[in-house]
Amino acid sequence: MDGPPAQSLGVEPVDHDVLKKPPRKVADSMIDKQLIAHIVTSATVIVVGTLCVFYAEMRDGKVTPRDTTMTFTCFVFFEMFNALSCRSQTKFIFEIGLFSNRFFLVAVLLSIIGQLAVIYLPPLQYVFQTEALSASDLFYLTCLTSSVFLVNEFRKLISRIILKRHINRTNMMINQWMV
Repeated sequence: MDGPPAQSLGVEPVDHDVLKKPPRKVADSMIDKQLIAHIVTSATVIVVGTLCVFYAEMRDGKVTPRDTTMTFTCFVFFEMFNALSCRSQTKFIFEIGLFSNRFFLVAVLLSIIGQLAVIYLPPLQYVFQTEALSASDLFYLTCLTSSVFLVNEFRKLISRIILKRHINRTNMMINQWMV
């Protein structure tokens, strides 16, 4: 279910701030430490959150349609929130604009509608071995899965603070050297 949102990130509007940064050296890897940290952080939140839902649902030790529905929906919702946070590695979602990539919004909405169809339409329930979830289940899953988005936005904030301190320290050293 995360294929269309991931593909729609390819038509994300250009970040004009990229021209303010120095060019990347040819020898430098495109996958840097910051990107690896982002991937590991997101993966950890998604795996831990999904496993927590799975284990909470498996209290009786038997796999039921509810167990698979909750776990599957949890994973799909995590992917939607993760895709939202991946729209920019450095900017907050409200800086780039929640509605600035219509293809992304349509892809996410269609993925969510597809997931809801799998949960609520009897023919798809039969095929996917799912069952209807309550509004409180969906609310719980939405709150839980939004954590990957919140963690990544917080990571962006911390990165900015560290970068700002580094720039301030560098400027102070330059000013002291010039005096």
